[in-house]
Amino acid sequence: MLSSCISLTYRCLIVILFVLLGFIKTSANINKVITVDKVETQFLKDTTRCEPTIQQNKNFKIRSSFIFVDNPARLFTMRQFSQNYLGTYLLVANSAYETFKFLPATYFVLGVSTILGMPLTHEEGHRSILTYKNIGSISRPYFNSKGAAYVQGVTDNSLIELRDNDLPNYIRLHTAGLESDYMLAHKIESYMVFSPHNQKLLYIEYLMRKLSLLQYYLTGLFKYDFDLVEETDELKRDIVGHDVYGAVKHIHRPNEEFIRYNQYVDLTKEEKSMIKRIGWRSLFNLASPFLFFKNGFSISQNVKYNLSLGYTMSPFGDFIDQYIWLSIKEQNFMLYFRQHQNKENWFPAAGVGIYDLPLGKRFRTDANIHVWNQPKGLSFTETIGFWGGAFDVSLRYLITPNFGERLKRISFDIGILGKTKGFMPEEMEMDKSIGGRFGMSLYY
Repeated sequence: MLSSCISLTYRCLIVILFVLLGFIKTSANINKVITVDKVETQFLKDTTRCEPTIQQNKNFKIRSSFIFVDNPARLFTMRQFSQNYLGTYLLVANSAYETFKFLPATYFVLGVSTILGMPLTHEEGHRSILTYKNIGSISRPYFNSKGAAYVQGVTDNSLIELRDNDLPNYIRLHTAGLESDYMLAHKIESYMVFSPHNQKLLYIEYLMRKLSLLQYYLTGLFKYDFDLVEETDELKRDIVGHDVYGAVKHIHRPNEEFIRYNQYVDLTKEEKSMIKRIGWRSLFNLASPFLFFKNGFSISQNVKYNLSLGYTMSPFGDFIDQYIWLSIKEQNFMLYFRQHQNKENWFPAAGVGIYDLPLGKRFRTDANIHVWNQPKGLSFTETIGFWGGAFDVSLRYLITPNFGERLKRISFDIGILGKTKGFMPEEMEMDKSIGGRFGMSLYY
């Protein structure tokens, strides 16, 4: 649930947006040249002159990707909904920029789009867990009279059964909205790396995603209690109440009397200690050059890089990420290191990927390998870990349509992901699985 405190946060975000618009307007009027470690990029009104340095094909600047079928084939998986939202956002962003030819007006449109889109994707993150577990629900992503966004339509007995039989997925039900926000911010980072055009279009969305994560995680440091009372009709209640308080309470006391709307004052001393841990660690999300308009650094003419830190919760605790993006002669790589923690123990993970690798004239591929150590049973208290991993490969077949100058290419995309037991952000299956996906990308 997005609690009533978000209404106040959104007002703050709108103020920030208008401050940014004033800054951007001033910058645009003087055609300020931004220098990124000796790589100069001018913020031009004519986007056709804005060439991204990381793309393999110079005939297009942006790729909007959409997933039609994902694994499992139910509408919608978290990855599917988030990717489709981001693909649509990029279409709207580029159309607005091409139409207005004026950055402040474009950013205003994108700010409104983001404010409407954030509760939608957040609540769909929650609902994706219920869909995966064959539990029907209703998403009401826009604020009601209490200033809250809900996923509702689920009985107490259904939630109790999920908690008692599958605690990791029940905890993930609480944290999935934040997981969706976190992974969307990470996707945006990958889009923005070394690409000034994408940076302009995505900055407002990225900034607000980061602030949304912080406003939720930091409530524990301020000992904030929302003023919602459980509705008499259980089908009208939000499924989890406050995401963080509920997750922390149930992960510590899974056999306690069932309550949806957990308050800070109801938490034990040990649980409040974890709430503080979560709050302070969430500040890692600010350690990002992207927030400060640094979308790339240069080692040499042919070698560029960027990096950032990230933090969010998991079904058995939380984790900290370190991301490194690398472009060598315009070939793209990403490396990450991850540190999971449950109650007291740390479990390492890492991954590496190559992106936009050309296979002839019409094929592009992405390939990722992940390795992790996680607690047995995905348990909050387990001290012994197990090793696992995953591979994720996608292939795009590009065609050149005759749709005018704006749409440059279309690709048909297929992907396959195989994994052992373990938690992967945005992947629905936490058991051993292998599955495919199919979609399409638009290049313009």
